[in-house]
Amino acid sequence: MRLVNFFLLLTLIAYGAYQWKEEAELELSGSRWSCNELSSNFTSDAYKKYQEIGERDTIYFASSSHLTIYQSGELVFKNGNREKYEVIMDVSYKVKKNKLSLFYKNIDWHKKPESAPIFVRDTESLEGLEADVKFMIDDDQLYFFNRKSNEDNNFICFSV
Repeated sequence: MRLVNFFLLLTLIAYGAYQWKEEAELELSGSRWSCNELSSNFTSDAYKKYQEIGERDTIYFASSSHLTIYQSGELVFKNGNREKYEVIMDVSYKVKKNKLSLFYKNIDWHKKPESAPIFVRDTESLEGLEADVKFMIDDDQLYFFNRKSNEDNNFICFSV
């Protein structure tokens, strides 16, 4: 009898762990998030011509392994010129606990900035890139951060 109870307990623990794992991985599936970022004070020579880059991302987790990022923004040049852009990124992903492993499959410009070839090149260089980022969901907020807590890679998104 003790053996039967022991196996029942093990089965319950295994089932609970499986459900917890499935819940954590499916939590993103079907969700949509909106993120805003404003970058300025660039130090690299290639980006010194920009006063700021405003970016708005809408991230749609279409399934448990595919997401789409719609990014629109505006490049503000130090000479006062402004140029808008729009790009869609197809990304496959895997979730393991609080780590999101991303693989950028395709970058498709809807409105490519003509006066910013370095920005275009840098954005297009994401295609084929694999990256890991940690995340946390707190109610209607999705936080992204890296292992080293580098401020350049920390940002927050809100449920849409």
